[in-house]
Amino acid sequence: MARAQVRMDVGSRGADLRTIARELRRMDDAKVTGIFKRRLTAAAGPFVPRVRSSALAIPTTGDRHTGLRARIAACAEVASWNSGPREVSVAVEIQPHRMPPREKGLPLYMQGIADKGRHDRWRHPVFGRSKDPWVQQPPHPYFFQAAGGFGLAAGEAMRRALDDITSQLNG
Repeated sequence: MARAQVRMDVGSRGADLRTIARELRRMDDAKVTGIFKRRLTAAAGPFVPRVRSSALAIPTTGDRHTGLRARIAACAEVASWNSGPREVSVAVEIQPHRMPPREKGLPLYMQGIADKGRHDRWRHPVFGRSKDPWVQQPPHPYFFQAAGGFGLAAGEAMRRALDDITSQLNG
């Protein structure tokens, strides 16, 4: 998962670091986490349509399609949770529980992240074929390239959240 790091320069004309730390401790935990969650969720929002369009752009063959690409695309969403009292986590995720019961692993297979060490291919039946109904399909990575810029966007969102907190502390 991408990590963001924020550095602040507090020079001689800047605020007193002790005062900022004291005022920050006085702020309500819910208020601080709310600011960060709101900014990070807004930064993650544009990456969901990118992941969805990337999943829909997976190449197909033949005339008939099962709608697998659309079902995978519908699983992309922004998830956020509180990891601790002042910790917020936000991610762009594929939610496989939104897939039909026997297809929950297909988003990972399509990405190329399969279990049991087979990452280069996946097998599936092709109905209507009497001779050798099972075929091998190579993976078509769709997620990481589309969601790759979220780390930079998260760093910028954290900087803006710190600016919001600083402006609230300054009154």
